[in-house]
Amino acid sequence: MAELLKFDNVLNVRDFGGHALEGGRMVACGQLFRGAQISNTSSQDRSQFADYGISLIVDFRYRSERKRQTSRFDANFNPEVLELLKDHDQGDEDHLAPHESFILHELESAEDARRYMINSYTERPDSPAFISLTARAFKRMADSGEAIYVHCAAGKDRTGTFAALLLLLLGVSDADVMDDYLRTREALEFSLIKNMAAKKMEERYGRVYDPDALEPFFGVEPEFLLKSLDVIGDVERYAKTVLGLTGTDLANLRRHYHAAS
Repeated sequence: MAELLKFDNVLNVRDFGGHALEGGRMVACGQLFRGAQISNTSSQDRSQFADYGISLIVDFRYRSERKRQTSRFDANFNPEVLELLKDHDQGDEDHLAPHESFILHELESAEDARRYMINSYTERPDSPAFISLTARAFKRMADSGEAIYVHCAAGKDRTGTFAALLLLLLGVSDADVMDDYLRTREALEFSLIKNMAAKKMEERYGRVYDPDALEPFFGVEPEFLLKSLDVIGDVERYAKTVLGLTGTDLANLRRHYHAAS
């Protein structure tokens, strides 16, 4: 399994290839990358992404998130970006993403936050936004076999569900998929992040937040991902009947993203 990758100003980056498959094969390394948003990339960060050969970015953030933290590219790192379609780009009257609206209007306790996370993971596999972007990304990957970077804001929830589904379709075991998901715990210092986030949200939304109430938003728990996987059920059936992938698409995904034997 690949190590967490160090960047100047991008968090939670890792190559999520390298997993063992039945029959002695492996998921290819150096083609599947995941992490947090890339609005503050240094020139070294962008050079590092370019060196990995990443030519496609899958960005699960909502419009308000993209506007506030605009991805930063340059002449050497200027990949194609797939993002949510306009019809799926949710926001409320304050132009906030769903989780931002919840934090502003409803969050009071860690129990509130955890309940929101569980509901979010439960709803994600049936969400038109998730379905559409995931289907477009998988079909593009099946055609091209190119190196990708998938991200949302922190690179753990929307990104985590996408990565888990992809790994399962590639034949990775349930246990290894969960281990990959939980590696965010190694990448993020939750005690530091929640305190910084509480201050930033107070400035943004004009109300005081208990850092402990925010903790579930910045962590990962097995139960969260399991809620999505329970809804997805059989991953090949989901890929074909919900995402609209064909048997040929799935075969091409495996051909491109399995390491050469």
